[in-house]
Amino acid sequence: MVKKQISFLSIVAAIILTTACDNRDKSTDTSTSNQKGATESTREASPVAQRIDSLSLLIAEEPKNIDALVSRGNAYIDNKNPAYARADADAAFFLDSTRKDVLLLRGDVNYVLNQTRRSRDMWEKCSALFPKDTECRLRIAELYMAIKDLDNALKYLNEVLDIDERNANALFMKGVVIRDRNQDTTLALQYIQRAIDVKDGNYIEALDMMGTILSWKNDPMAIQYFKNAIALNPNRDDLYLKLGLSYANIEEYNAALEAYEKALQLNPRNDEVHFNIGFINISLQNYDLAIDNFNKAIDLKEMNVKAIYGRAFAYEMRGDVMNAAKDYQTCLGMFPDYEPAKIGLQRIQRMTQGENIQMPE
Repeated sequence: MVKKQISFLSIVAAIILTTACDNRDKSTDTSTSNQKGATESTREASPVAQRIDSLSLLIAEEPKNIDALVSRGNAYIDNKNPAYARADADAAFFLDSTRKDVLLLRGDVNYVLNQTRRSRDMWEKCSALFPKDTECRLRIAELYMAIKDLDNALKYLNEVLDIDERNANALFMKGVVIRDRNQDTTLALQYIQRAIDVKDGNYIEALDMMGTILSWKNDPMAIQYFKNAIALNPNRDDLYLKLGLSYANIEEYNAALEAYEKALQLNPRNDEVHFNIGFINISLQNYDLAIDNFNKAIDLKEMNVKAIYGRAFAYEMRGDVMNAAKDYQTCLGMFPDYEPAKIGLQRIQRMTQGENIQMPE
């Protein structure tokens, strides 16, 4: 066997992302009557819908009941109906503009409606009225994180921690801010771990983030964090994808494949999983299987430049230079500056130099 003078691991590192896309299948029923029946059945079974109905009856009898207005407004947000939530928030605000729960709700509604300045104004008023409160400041910090104003996010997180040094959410968020603002993953991990400790390990977002950062660093400890997160929520395919990536990083391919298969059981339409299984099969020199996996990823996401590149690489390893060149050129047609495809095409050109092989246009 001719030894390939190609650094496979460096190629993989250049193109594999450690975040997973959540492409959950949303099927529709073409029968109008079936849709109506399914909707009514779902509504009857939905605790949120039941809560809204109950609160609506109460508000009809007591239209100035602020507690009921706030509760229904929050239920409307949960039910993805921000327009109705805004009506309740405005009514409650008209009745009492100094209540913390009213200000929080009004800020939340505007945040959902992407009116972040109004959100900030409500939450800042809340912070001023309740100087020892942490919720309002956490909302502002989250807003600043969303718009990438990390300096202001850090300012409000520090204010929260001055009030409550064991606030797990603030510790977690501060770790994320330090990672992105200071590029300091070591200190970031310390804050995120403290958040996990405060919640006695029952903090899935922080466990997920710890695993993700450690996976970026090729630290095998990432595996345990993802396992702990899965123990809290075993129905998230993205966690199994990340667990598989962590196993693949240390070349435990059988364990990686088991994690990927579990991810596909939960979500067969996760193109990232098919993509990563493809690269494991390249590592195992199962090039035909790899091509099949990349085809599945492309079927799920047509403009999938990573999967097309992966298929090109598998073709190249199999010795099919024509199909490899074609896929590399397809990548460059989609993204002219896609460096891995440029390098791959150059390899093909060097391999075929002087062999009178007509490359595809």
